[in-house]
Order: sequence, then C-alpha cells, then structure tokens
Amino acid sequence: MADFVHLFNELIRFETELWNAVDQRLRAVHDLSLNRFEPLGVINRLGACRVNDIAEELVITVGGASKLVDRIENAGHCRRMANPDDGRSSIIELTPAGKALYSEASVTFGHELDRRFSQATTQRNLDQLTETLTKLRAAGHQLDIETDTQSNGDRGHRP
Repeated sequence: MADFVHLFNELIRFETELWNAVDQRLRAVHDLSLNRFEPLGVINRLGACRVNDIAEELVITVGGASKLVDRIENAGHCRRMANPDDGRSSIIELTPAGKALYSEASVTFGHELDRRFSQATTQRNLDQLTETLTKLRAAGHQLDIETDTQSNGDRGHRP
C-alpha cells in the first residue's frame, strides 16, 4: 500500500520550501512578493478580469483576492474600472508599470524555477509529475463535486 502520509509530507514541505525560495528571490531582485506576483500573472494572462477570476485561478477566497488586488492597486500595478456587464463588480487590468514589473519578474521567476527543478530531475520526469498532479487535482475536484451533490441531496431528508 502506498504511504500517502509520507507523500503528503514530502509534497507539502516541497511546496513550502519552493514557495519560500522563489518568494525570497523575487523580493531580492524586484521587491515583489510571490503572493503579489501570482495575481499579477493571472491579470496578465486574462487581460481584464474580476476579483472572482483571480480567486478561482489561485484557489483562494474572494476576500483574500480582493485584499491582494487592493495592495497591488495601491502600489500602482493594476487599476479597477467599473464592470459594464455587472455593476456589483469591477474589471481589473495591469497598469503599464504593472506590465513592466510582471514581465521583468517573470524572467526571475522562470530562472529560479529552472534552477530548482532542472538540477534534480529530467524533463520527462517533470512532465510525468505535472501530468500526475493535474490528474490528482481533477480527481479531487470530482470528489468535491460528488461530496457536495451527496450533501445537498441529503438536505431535508430525515432518517
């Protein structure tokens, strides 16, 4: 039987160590934390987006995403505009300064990831790991959907 506890511990510790190393490098070179770099990347990829889009992409709460956007906006790296399709939300886009910072920081980000991954394993192993993690996430999402469906289906039913 697989040792899922050991796998969990290795995966979580690796994620934490990797996050800390990349965060330290981004702070040193660009005075930019990884938790601000990540939303900049989402905004850059999506063009104009909503806080909810950032929250979904980063798997964080809408409140947490909103606070991150506030900080990024206060730093002058993004701006909010009224959403013409929904008066309750805003559209967020990068400012020219935000685009420049993200572009420069992306190079540092990529170099640090390359440094951390390339020395330890092959491209084939990395591709397999990426595929496995993608499958595990998809399976987890499916389990969550099934659990939610079962939980909602049980509402109002008494034994």
